[in-house]
Amino acid sequence: MEKPFTPALSILTAITGAAIMVGSILTAVLIFIFPQAVDAMAMILTSLSLVGLLLGLGLLWAGWSAQQRLPAPLAYIPWGWAVCLTLIVILAGVGLLTPAEWQQRPIFAPLHLGLAVLPAFLWLNLVTLAAGRYRALTFRELIAAMSSGAASVVVALPVEIVGFVISALVVVLVALVVPGGAAEISRMSALVEQWQFMPPTDMEQVLEAIASPLVLATLFLVFVVIAPLVEEVGKTLVMGVMGFWQRPGLTQTFLWGAACGLGFAIVESITNGANGLGEVKGWLGGMGMRAFAAAMHMLTSSIIGLGWGFFWRKRRWMLPLAYGIAMLFHALWNLNAVMSIGGMVTSTSSSTLGLVFTTVGMGLTALLALFAPFALIGIPVLLRSYETKAE
Repeated sequence: MEKPFTPALSILTAITGAAIMVGSILTAVLIFIFPQAVDAMAMILTSLSLVGLLLGLGLLWAGWSAQQRLPAPLAYIPWGWAVCLTLIVILAGVGLLTPAEWQQRPIFAPLHLGLAVLPAFLWLNLVTLAAGRYRALTFRELIAAMSSGAASVVVALPVEIVGFVISALVVVLVALVVPGGAAEISRMSALVEQWQFMPPTDMEQVLEAIASPLVLATLFLVFVVIAPLVEEVGKTLVMGVMGFWQRPGLTQTFLWGAACGLGFAIVESITNGANGLGEVKGWLGGMGMRAFAAAMHMLTSSIIGLGWGFFWRKRRWMLPLAYGIAMLFHALWNLNAVMSIGGMVTSTSSSTLGLVFTTVGMGLTALLALFAPFALIGIPVLLRSYETKAE
């Protein structure tokens, strides 16, 4: 059962939702006012504005309905997965028929947003069905958790940028004491200076730069060490705050975590999924991979949510263990991506080594992509059985 919002919390939730709605509407209006804003960034900002508008509307409703003491309906829809799957197929078909040059226009945003949102809600619906009706979240809880996860991107992004700068400095300092490191630093510095006046004109020049040990080491530190730490801590912060308000069961804490990961995954799918814009099959393939990345984000957040559930039950040691497992899984996921990039760039100089790195990276990515939805749906079944026996 959802505990009622306090009057102050209800008002704060409604005001926050209204502010997000106004900001999102103004952003969307500005994008359409300036005619030169017809590129990928304009489409991404339009998509994010739509997310803000919908979440802001949800928070406004949550605050107002809680203030009026209205009952909150359960986010339990037995046929939701079928609706999501049908809409995914329809949108993918529309995407195939849409000219590639339209993908970088703001009008393409609803289609891009749809393929970012629907797979995540498909996973959430299956997880909720596995947990059972009596452990499902209410729509107010779902909106609160999703909003927290989506807002954590605002915190994670600048921290990761700072982490990138620090990582690059660390790599340079280490390279100075490694044989040949100073020469590589000089080579890369000259290349960057050259690009300021003559930007790269083909992919081979870019791959040559990425193939530098300095770049690969920096990518490793950022994506395998910093990103999992920052993102897993940020997107589940609401779980710690929630403990002062209510103490849900273990299955519900798992669902809370999944909802936090869903909010984060939607924003990341909008931004990272835009890498293939301008090429229809490339964009659809990228959005397909983002669907499995959404399952990964929801699984890691769910594990941390479960850790908070045990923490509130006096098993304090389970929380750091849950964080460790979530960060390790996230790090492995990102490591595979770095290995695939490394394999692609090293194939120019050593085809055998590049093939090995690429094969291992893509193979492990496929295994983790299959494991994430399986665990995401299977764990609530085990938790539901455990709690039923305990009751």
